[in-house]
Amino acid sequence: MYSTRLLRYAGWSAYLSAAAIIIGFVTLILFFSVGEPFGTINDAASVFQVLFILPLVLMLYRINTENARLLNVVAMTLGVVGIIISAVGQSLLVIRIITYQQSLSFLPAGAAIGAWLVLISYQASTRKLLPRRLVWIGVLAGIGYFVTVVGFLFGGQDSPVFYAGGLILVVSYPVWAFWLGRVCLSGKLLEFA
Repeated sequence: MYSTRLLRYAGWSAYLSAAAIIIGFVTLILFFSVGEPFGTINDAASVFQVLFILPLVLMLYRINTENARLLNVVAMTLGVVGIIISAVGQSLLVIRIITYQQSLSFLPAGAAIGAWLVLISYQASTRKLLPRRLVWIGVLAGIGYFVTVVGFLFGGQDSPVFYAGGLILVVSYPVWAFWLGRVCLSGKLLEFA
């Protein structure tokens, strides 16, 4: 059945996205303490982290097609656009077409991913699609994306707000993604698919 395959694919993508953000965080710390090649590994992990969100965007869109259609389309559009812009910016950095400074212009796309997380968490809450705590962790992860972007835009990468957002994100997003992956692979979402 197509729905079962989609949920299985989304579940494993959620796991991989969570693993990529953890790898990115660890390699970022190693980059600041040791140097290369950990910066490049961090940048590559960032590409995979957002690309692995794409199946989640599509799966959650499909599950919500009959519910709040306009909100569902807006959420999916924000997610896809944020993912594509983030992945392109980080990919260009990894293959050295742009510099680190130039790659920072792609950072605001994270706000679109954050908006997607908040919106789909809201939709999941209204339909009782996901466990309540999972919904709130998704909202927290979305806020982490927003705070990171706002902190960077108004204070640069040395801003305490930027670091606070990053910490919120790196703690909440992997929990959300692993838990969502588990829910997808359990088959409990099949009644909605």
